[in-house]
Amino acid sequence: MTQSRSIKNTRLRLLVGPDACRLFAGLILVVAILFGQQVYGIASANERLDPSLRNVTGPANVVVVLNFPPERFHNERIAEYGAFSGRDGALSRLRLRFVSPANLRALASIAWIARIEPLTQ
Repeated sequence: MTQSRSIKNTRLRLLVGPDACRLFAGLILVVAILFGQQVYGIASANERLDPSLRNVTGPANVVVVLNFPPERFHNERIAEYGAFSGRDGALSRLRLRFVSPANLRALASIAWIARIEPLTQ
């Protein structure tokens, strides 16, 4: 009987003790590393999208603004959301045409995009 009680106490100690706290902290750290950028992107997507683009019903022509000079990966990733039509002045301003409302919201949830503005001709 005492051996059974000792095993139960050991299990309880592992669930509540410092080892459990370290395990929990490590698990939180892994989740933050894996999903932190996506969670931040979704949470702040509304701030990146220009107010005139928040309620569009059809395809829109937009300028995607980055805070850094884009590399090939960034250009290819952005081009998945619409028809890439070149730069808008600066190297970090990319023009996209025919971006659907769903793709506009998805584009705004990418954390490394600074803002999305309407394309003016």
